[in-house]
Amino acid sequence: MATKKVVFEIEVDAETSLEAAKTVQDWLQDPSDNWQFYVMDEDTMQVDSVDLEEDDSVAVIENVQYLPLIR
Repeated sequence: MATKKVVFEIEVDAETSLEAAKTVQDWLQDPSDNWQFYVMDEDTMQVDSVDLEEDDSVAVIENVQYLPLIR
């Protein structure tokens, strides 16, 4: 069986990218899974990459190369 990457977008009300990713994780994640999140601030259009496997202090990295798959 081949490995596939699945991307989806969801809107979440949150103060920070980290909070947004954690909210979605609480909704969807089995604790044994690892998710990578891309979170866009609709006001600034900044996209952050969020890895919840990392410590909170290094979990969020601004991603300037993100292009949505569906436009």
